[in-house]
Amino acid sequence: MSTKRNNNNGLIKTLTASPLLEKQLIDSIPAAVYTTDLNGRILHFNDFAAKLWGRSPKIGHDLWCGSWKIFKPDGLTAIPLDTCPMAVTLRTGKPVVGEEIIIERPDGTRSYVLSTPKPLFDVAGNLVGAINIFEDLTARRINNDSLRHLAAIVESSDDAIISKTLDGIVTSWNKSAERIFGYTAPEIIGKHISILIPADRQDEEPAILKQLSEGKRVDHFETERVTKQGHIIDISLTISPIRNESGVIVGASKIARDITEQKRGELMLRLGEERFRMAVASTQLGVWEVDLRNGLVSCSDECRDILGLDIGAVASLESLKALLHPVSNTRALLQLKSLVEENAGQDYDAVHRIVRPADQEQRWVRVRGAYFHGRDGRPERLLGTLLDITTEKEVELLLENTVQQRTVELIRSNERLGKSNRDLEEFAYIASHDLQEPLRKIQTFIDMIRENPGDVQAFDKYFDKISASARRMSTLIRDVLNYSRLSNSEGGAAETDLNDVLEDVLSDFESAIVERGAQVVLGPLPVIVGEASQLRQLFANLFGNALKFSPEAPLIKIHQKPITPADAAIQYSLPENRAYVQITVEDNGIGIEEQYADKIFAIFKRLHTRQQYPGTGIGLAICKKIVENHQGHIFARNKPEGGTAMDVILPVM
Repeated sequence: MSTKRNNNNGLIKTLTASPLLEKQLIDSIPAAVYTTDLNGRILHFNDFAAKLWGRSPKIGHDLWCGSWKIFKPDGLTAIPLDTCPMAVTLRTGKPVVGEEIIIERPDGTRSYVLSTPKPLFDVAGNLVGAINIFEDLTARRINNDSLRHLAAIVESSDDAIISKTLDGIVTSWNKSAERIFGYTAPEIIGKHISILIPADRQDEEPAILKQLSEGKRVDHFETERVTKQGHIIDISLTISPIRNESGVIVGASKIARDITEQKRGELMLRLGEERFRMAVASTQLGVWEVDLRNGLVSCSDECRDILGLDIGAVASLESLKALLHPVSNTRALLQLKSLVEENAGQDYDAVHRIVRPADQEQRWVRVRGAYFHGRDGRPERLLGTLLDITTEKEVELLLENTVQQRTVELIRSNERLGKSNRDLEEFAYIASHDLQEPLRKIQTFIDMIRENPGDVQAFDKYFDKISASARRMSTLIRDVLNYSRLSNSEGGAAETDLNDVLEDVLSDFESAIVERGAQVVLGPLPVIVGEASQLRQLFANLFGNALKFSPEAPLIKIHQKPITPADAAIQYSLPENRAYVQITVEDNGIGIEEQYADKIFAIFKRLHTRQQYPGTGIGLAICKKIVENHQGHIFARNKPEGGTAMDVILPVM
């Protein structure tokens, strides 16, 4: 495209004559300027342009514009660089007059600019390039947006926002001012603000104007004003001076809030308080009030008499907390904390035990109260009553203690009865099964001897089997007796050091340990309350099993770790009122299949034959009985690396 233009000839001659002069000229312009050749390659740009772009484009390489990204004024629609204003000018040979765009820099920041690219022609009128001058509109846009935002706030405010001159002439009036005072903007603008002031308060305006002229602000000044309809309303005023660009005070901005309903509510509150005080004056109730903002407490004489406080003493929330009985102090403090922080909005009704400072007498009081909230919705005050219920509480506690004692006795009786029933079932099973088995063998062998009276060799053989069955029956009876004695064992509990118990057990197994080549790793164990003889039998059975069921050189480890009351309650259903310890006896033996982990604690339950591992199968049942006698829990588990771990949970001191 070739278009002749004469108004740029002088500039083109200068630019053509000296690229250095071109660069100097562009650098001297106090605005963002850059030039391109006919193809849009950037030839020169000044520091203002680089700062606006947030980058320095590559001369002779970057096309049309040095911007990182360009958007339309909506800030969302991207403009490809080949359609930017400079590209349009180069394509059409015509200037683009004042097109507003948004430039985004590599760091993500943006600026509003006015792009004005103009074509450049040589002396022959041929298009040789273009020059673009940017005008940064960001500050102007921000200022305009702020003004629009401020105007929207003024119009949407629930408060009346009014401006006036220092002579008191109204100059602006928002919608809320119209709603509160009844005047429309045309009716009030240009009139004196005193039209809103009641006759008996006309002296307020001169005093307010004097303060404003001195540059002082009037904050939350509560007064009365009159509406267009002649109604007197309560308002709260905040008035600030308005200054011009030179800092000279030229007027005032006034924010007026209608507090008529608030004042009416405060009056009703005071009347209600007075009626309440009069209603309880003739009763034995004490009346109190707490200012939750500063902790100050107001008490009636009856209230002070119940609490044992001096009539003239200054009361506070902290001084009332000091009256709480030490036993119930924590719970009562939590109740008082929740009273202020958690249950605001609900009535307070609690019973506290106190110690009167006057005579150190313990009393029970019932405290009832109701909240009063501030404008922000937070509780500011508590108003309530106090009643001495010591006599009723003592009767109630006596009844509760009697019921609780009888309940505990009944529970223990039921537990003993249930335990006895379970023991009877176990003995019935033993008598019908395990004790019958050796008897049947004895009877069978006797019958076989009778059938062969002359067979001396058979007689000796059967006699040995009869003797073995009798010994087995004797062992079973002994173990059953040991098991039954555990059920009836009571009253022998004392402080027992488990380290001493394990030392005795290891001493009993000393020869077996040496014979098997066993290695024993023993960690420190705690002191607990228990029956030493039963605990010795418990660990002897567990240690003996570890030796018995280890086919190779046994490695036995005994160690402990603490168990919290919460974990004991959740995992093992144990009482949550005490701490526990978990003692583990580990071996490297044959292990136990998972499905049999619970069954091995049943009486006479065996997982292997007597020929493989001797014994009656009652040892772990005895262990379980001992642990239950000590209010604990026992269980078995397989170790991942092989062997068995027997875990015993016992309460500590």
